[in-house]
Amino acid sequence: MRKIFTLLFLSVLLTGQAFAQVNRCSTVEHEAVLRAKYPDYDAKRAAIEAYTQQYTKKNNLLSKVEGGEIITIPVVFHVVYKTAGQNIPDARIMEQLDILNQDFRRLNADTTDTPDAFKPVGADCSIEFCLAQVDPEGNPTTGILRVETTTGSFTGDEVKFDADGGSDAWPADSYFNFWTCNLGAFLLGYAQFPGGPDETDGVVIHYENVGLNDAGYPYHLGRTATHEIGHWLNLRHIWGDDSNCSGTDFVDDTPNQKVETYGCPGFPKTDACSATAPGIMFQNYMDYSDDACMNIFTEGQKERMLTLFEAGGERYSLLSSDGCGLQPYDAQAISSLPGGTICDLSVTPKVVIKNHGAAELISVDINYSVDGGATSTYEWTGSLLSAEIEEVTLPAVAVSEGDHTLEVTLDNPNGFIDADFSDNTTSTDFTVNLGTLPLPVIEGFEATGFPYTGYSLSNPDGGETWERTTTAAALGSASIFMNHFNYDSPGEIDEFVLPAYDLTGLADIVFTFDVAYALYTADGSMSDTLEVLVSDDCGDTWTSVYKKANPDLQTAPIHTISFKPEDDEWRTETINLDDYIGTEQFFVKFRTITDYENNLYIDNININNGQIQAVNDNQPDFAMNLYPNPANDNVQIRYNVPVNGNGSLSITDVLGKVVYSTEIGVSYGVNVVNVNTAAFASGYYQVTLNCEGLVASESLVKE
Repeated sequence: MRKIFTLLFLSVLLTGQAFAQVNRCSTVEHEAVLRAKYPDYDAKRAAIEAYTQQYTKKNNLLSKVEGGEIITIPVVFHVVYKTAGQNIPDARIMEQLDILNQDFRRLNADTTDTPDAFKPVGADCSIEFCLAQVDPEGNPTTGILRVETTTGSFTGDEVKFDADGGSDAWPADSYFNFWTCNLGAFLLGYAQFPGGPDETDGVVIHYENVGLNDAGYPYHLGRTATHEIGHWLNLRHIWGDDSNCSGTDFVDDTPNQKVETYGCPGFPKTDACSATAPGIMFQNYMDYSDDACMNIFTEGQKERMLTLFEAGGERYSLLSSDGCGLQPYDAQAISSLPGGTICDLSVTPKVVIKNHGAAELISVDINYSVDGGATSTYEWTGSLLSAEIEEVTLPAVAVSEGDHTLEVTLDNPNGFIDADFSDNTTSTDFTVNLGTLPLPVIEGFEATGFPYTGYSLSNPDGGETWERTTTAAALGSASIFMNHFNYDSPGEIDEFVLPAYDLTGLADIVFTFDVAYALYTADGSMSDTLEVLVSDDCGDTWTSVYKKANPDLQTAPIHTISFKPEDDEWRTETINLDDYIGTEQFFVKFRTITDYENNLYIDNININNGQIQAVNDNQPDFAMNLYPNPANDNVQIRYNVPVNGNGSLSITDVLGKVVYSTEIGVSYGVNVVNVNTAAFASGYYQVTLNCEGLVASESLVKE
């Protein structure tokens, strides 16, 4: 960042920039102005810092750079000028862009000047910058705006507003705004940290210090912008903005440093905070050294910057920006429907399509299939301008009862090859549920193969989701959990839905489940969320009947490692469902919203007609349920037993012929057997279960 104290902050009387020791960066002072102006600024900055510390401390891989993926940020240059000299030419702007791409990719020629002691931590930050090619309205642009002003010099954010003689920012969620103007004598530039208002987001650089320009010596090599963009990407000054060694830049691989560095000292250089070789890293772009002396970002600084581009990061939206330019023909499949539960054997698929290209989209082939079966093609025609979207309803598809996946792929936009096929396919899971199961629900997740038949999972981002585990249980040996500890996508929702149950003919209902949860962040500023929702209209609408986050959700103390609950770190929750007595098809959905905190466990789900049953208690009742019934390709046989031992299962047709039999082992509580019925002839069958002398029998219909 360079000399940035604005005149609001400091008056500097110097005789020559080339020979003056100056405070070259006023980002910290600019932050003080924002803090005073916006009451919520500190809270937003604290939240960003908490997420950054949490992410880096957990030491997860940076998903955005796996496989060498590069983040490209579209830049709009606002050239605000009063004199011809301030109206810098395009060549200087392109030089500046090249310098940024060299410095942030560690392609700068002077990496050879990085001392051997620091070379192992020198980082290719995997960040590049492009000149914007598309403006916020989708029109072509050069990415360079030239605004003549009557203002002699700017002392603050006036340069960022048309009304104050400057140039209004382009949307901060899609562009990086770079203002250049006359900041006054010896003022080099400043940045806005992540978390400030969108209308002022970006950096401001003195016009003499943009690109390669001898008039800006010794800050003549374009590294004022490298420094300031480091701040814009959440880097602090390398000395931590103090002078007593107690400050920090929150990066482990930059040596502690007492104060800023001026000029270009010889190496090694030590100070009171780093008294041993190799001393301080004055070559770092986040110091105040001369441009010719700077040459390194570190791996720690890289991780801190790239955290902004994770799903919970402040700069995440830039990843989907079209600012760097559009190809003419690019169709994007945003989402497909239906999802969740369907109570019909005919489903009407829908897909939301977007014109992600520059040319008007007038036709596209929509290929769709269920469960990888035969592909149908719907030829859509219409008119979508660039960035416009439309929901398209496709012809109905016949489906069977059970779990399914709908996949939709777009092809041949306007009859041409799609420019980016990576965003052409979308899929969604759904469950067809025609019947209902009787109570009780006694689910302890003791059986393998979760999600079980009739259950449906929703995992929109394809990341962490509900899974069965045998590492913890309230009762028995298993539970299900959400691995929030490794789920670095705050705000993502994951759900599982139980099969439909029949609540008719009941006097009252008891609904309980066991939960275990601990936070990771000690100050409680972040928390994952657990919510339970119910539906009595086949999932068309859902009602929240339970929702907890910190502090109400916690059942255990703070854990700075992956949480695994002890026996006494579970809590039983009770939900009143009396309003739903009489519902013929009743659905329960468990939803979690991640905040990248710590693990959440669920066990021992009970929905009963007036009594609570523990999954592994000796049950006085011996009962068996079949699902789905009628069945098509398979049937799940769930039985609750009060004994351990051995048993047998048989299925006979109407003539008494045994069409299926197997020996089984049984244990206290819920047991599950899945039977493939695809080869069964349509008709009626009798399912008989014999467990240590206890016998249960149910009728089965095969469609």
